[in-house]
Amino acid sequence: MAQLTEDQLDLFRAKNCAVVTTLGPDGSPQATIVWVDEEDGHPVFNTTNWRAKGGNLRRDPRVSVLVWEDGNPYRYVEVEGDVELEEDVGGEHMHRMSRKYTGKDFHTPVDRLIVRVTPRRVYDYDDD
Repeated sequence: MAQLTEDQLDLFRAKNCAVVTTLGPDGSPQATIVWVDEEDGHPVFNTTNWRAKGGNLRRDPRVSVLVWEDGNPYRYVEVEGDVELEEDVGGEHMHRMSRKYTGKDFHTPVDRLIVRVTPRRVYDYDDD
């Protein structure tokens, strides 16, 4: 497992968006912008069972997550790894994510999956 530095983890902790790329049934990439966070050194995001991400990750746990600094797309971290899925029965994780990004609870916290990424490869770039 690759380890993320505190500076890299800070990009996930801050109110930055990320692009998650999963693999479709035919192996083609499927990319989506998501809200992200980190827990215990692992990038974390949330999706639903019925979205492409949820189905793709149930079939193939490989993922890429690229987070960039708000206002500076030339400071970013990309993590490639495998995911662990956890049902978010009460939607509390999605509420926490929504509060981070919007300041209020999420409007429909049902059928949610918490996605934790175990990093295999980490790449970062900072133009400063």
